[in-house]
Amino acid sequence: MDVPHYEPRNVEIRFEKWSKAPLVRVDGPDSPHRYPDGTLCMWYPPDPKEEKWVFEDGLLALLNHIQAHLFREAWWREHGVWLGPQAPHGPPKEADVEDEPRHDGVPGRERRQ
Repeated sequence: MDVPHYEPRNVEIRFEKWSKAPLVRVDGPDSPHRYPDGTLCMWYPPDPKEEKWVFEDGLLALLNHIQAHLFREAWWREHGVWLGPQAPHGPPKEADVEDEPRHDGVPGRERRQ
Protein backbone atom coordinates (compact mmCIF):
# COMPACT_ATOMS: atom_id res chain seq x y z
CA MET A 1 0.00 0.00 0.00
CA ASP A 2 1.28 3.45 -0.84
CA VAL A 3 1.86 5.71 2.16
CA PRO A 4 2.04 9.36 1.05
CA HIS A 5 5.60 10.73 1.47
CA TYR A 6 6.85 7.46 3.03
CA GLU A 7 7.81 3.92 2.01
CA PRO A 8 5.00 1.64 0.81
CA ARG A 9 3.92 -1.21 3.11
CA ASN A 10 2.64 -4.74 2.54
CA VAL A 11 -0.81 -5.11 4.07
CA GLU A 12 -2.76 -8.26 4.98
CA ILE A 13 -6.44 -7.93 5.90
CA ARG A 14 -8.23 -10.93 7.47
CA PHE A 15 -11.75 -11.49 8.65
CA GLU A 16 -11.50 -14.60 10.81
CA LYS A 17 -14.30 -16.88 11.98
CA TRP A 18 -17.03 -14.78 10.32
CA SER A 19 -16.03 -11.68 12.25
CA LYS A 20 -16.95 -8.30 10.78
CA ALA A 21 -13.91 -6.75 12.48
CA PRO A 22 -10.72 -6.98 10.42
CA LEU A 23 -7.29 -8.03 11.60
CA VAL A 24 -4.80 -5.89 9.70
CA ARG A 25 -1.13 -6.87 9.64
CA VAL A 26 1.51 -4.70 8.04
CA ASP A 27 5.24 -5.06 7.55
CA GLY A 28 7.61 -2.44 8.90
CA PRO A 29 8.77 -1.24 12.31
CA ASP A 30 6.69 -1.38 15.47
CA SER A 31 4.65 1.51 16.76
CA PRO A 32 2.69 2.17 19.93
CA HIS A 33 -0.45 1.51 17.86
CA ARG A 34 0.12 -2.17 17.12
CA TYR A 35 -0.98 -5.13 19.18
CA PRO A 36 1.61 -7.67 20.36
CA ASP A 37 0.59 -10.00 17.50
CA GLY A 38 1.51 -7.27 14.97
CA THR A 39 -2.02 -6.21 14.02
CA LEU A 40 -2.81 -2.51 13.80
CA CYS A 41 -4.69 -0.73 16.57
CA MET A 42 -6.62 1.78 14.46
CA TRP A 43 -9.56 2.63 16.74
CA TYR A 44 -10.87 2.09 20.24
CA PRO A 45 -13.52 -0.68 20.12
CA PRO A 46 -16.03 1.11 22.44
CA ASP A 47 -15.96 4.25 20.25
CA PRO A 48 -19.16 5.16 18.39
CA LYS A 49 -19.51 3.79 14.84
CA GLU A 50 -18.85 7.17 13.25
CA GLU A 51 -15.36 7.25 14.83
CA LYS A 52 -14.18 3.87 13.51
CA TRP A 53 -14.57 1.57 10.54
CA VAL A 54 -17.55 -0.79 10.55
CA PHE A 55 -18.24 -3.57 8.05
CA GLU A 56 -21.05 -1.62 6.38
CA ASP A 57 -18.55 1.15 5.45
CA GLY A 58 -17.02 -1.14 2.82
CA LEU A 59 -13.53 -2.07 1.69
CA LEU A 60 -12.50 1.32 0.26
CA ALA A 61 -13.20 3.03 3.60
CA LEU A 62 -11.15 0.35 5.40
CA LEU A 63 -8.24 0.86 3.00
CA ASN A 64 -8.41 4.61 3.67
CA HIS A 65 -8.30 3.98 7.45
CA ILE A 66 -5.27 1.72 7.00
CA GLN A 67 -3.43 4.22 4.80
CA ALA A 68 -4.09 7.07 7.25
CA HIS A 69 -2.90 4.89 10.14
CA LEU A 70 0.31 3.97 8.30
CA PHE A 71 0.96 7.64 7.57
CA ARG A 72 0.51 8.45 11.29
CA GLU A 73 2.93 5.65 12.23
CA ALA A 74 5.58 6.91 9.81
CA TRP A 75 5.10 10.51 10.99
CA TRP A 76 5.39 9.36 14.61
CA ARG A 77 8.67 7.53 13.87
CA GLU A 78 10.09 10.62 12.17
CA HIS A 79 8.78 13.36 14.49
CA GLY A 80 7.83 11.63 17.76
CA VAL A 81 4.27 12.98 17.58
CA TRP A 82 1.10 10.96 16.89
CA LEU A 83 -1.26 12.82 14.57
CA GLY A 84 -4.88 12.42 15.59
CA PRO A 85 -6.74 11.11 18.59
CA GLN A 86 -5.41 8.31 20.77
CA ALA A 87 -7.25 5.88 23.00
CA PRO A 88 -5.89 4.46 26.24
CA HIS A 89 -3.61 1.45 25.76
CA GLY A 90 -2.88 -1.51 27.95
CA PRO A 91 -3.56 -5.22 28.38
CA PRO A 92 -7.00 -6.53 27.47
CA LYS A 93 -9.60 -6.40 30.21
CA GLU A 94 -12.77 -8.37 30.84
CA ALA A 95 -14.85 -8.81 27.71
CA ASP A 96 -17.38 -6.09 27.03
CA VAL A 97 -17.20 -5.25 23.31
CA GLU A 98 -18.54 -7.75 20.78
CA ASP A 99 -16.93 -8.77 17.50
CA GLU A 100 -13.62 -6.96 17.94
CA PRO A 101 -10.27 -8.74 17.49
CA ARG A 102 -8.45 -9.64 20.68
CA HIS A 103 -4.74 -9.06 21.25
CA ASP A 104 -4.10 -12.68 20.32
CA GLY A 105 -5.68 -12.05 16.92
CA VAL A 106 -8.83 -14.06 17.58
CA PRO A 107 -12.14 -12.24 17.07
CA GLY A 108 -13.99 -11.84 20.32
CA ARG A 109 -14.60 -9.32 23.00
CA GLU A 110 -12.03 -6.83 24.20
CA ARG A 111 -11.53 -3.66 26.14
CA ARG A 112 -8.31 -1.75 26.64
CA GLN A 113 -7.72 0.48 29.64
